[in-house]
Amino acid sequence: MRWVVIILIIAVSAALGWYLARQTSAQKFLIVPVQSWLFGDDEPETLDAPNETKIAVEATADEAPEPPEHETPPPADPEPEPEPDPDLDPAPPPAALEGDAALDQYRTWISEARTLHPYSDSEARMFEVMMCESGGNADIVNPAGPYSGLFQYANGTWNGEWNTYRDNPITDARAQIFATALAWSRNMQSQWGCYTRAH
Repeated sequence: MRWVVIILIIAVSAALGWYLARQTSAQKFLIVPVQSWLFGDDEPETLDAPNETKIAVEATADEAPEPPEHETPPPADPEPEPEPDPDLDPAPPPAALEGDAALDQYRTWISEARTLHPYSDSEARMFEVMMCESGGNADIVNPAGPYSGLFQYANGTWNGEWNTYRDNPITDARAQIFATALAWSRNMQSQWGCYTRAH
């Protein structure tokens, strides 16, 4: 009884495969997996199916999908950018800010930093503390600490885990302003002696 069921399954799948192969391109997606599941890699030798069934199975198994008519050529490699002429001098670094231009830039950064790291004090208060600590000189270093930059950071404080700007140089004016805004947003204002004297 089991052989009869197997032969019927083979006959039905062969007939269905022959029909679908003629109607659609379903052989690749439907018939081949079913035949592989039923027969493994090769057709079993012990099954005595009718000749028409064997011919239909062989015909569908031997048919290969048609190759595409037009293959898209691989994209061309982009042309490499020309290397800079080693004899040319690199562009000079931008001029350091000084005087009123520097102070105006510091006010802009203080405003941006307060937006990013909100704190309760006014922007004018932070500017006053900065002027008290360094006079607006980003490169100033007090050897007593040493304390460096606009807000006079000690190296250990600047490199602390709390400071997400610590990868910048300690005298980087923008980084000091943003780090101070971050500290003030965490209520660390009392770390600056000028904070109590600035108003």
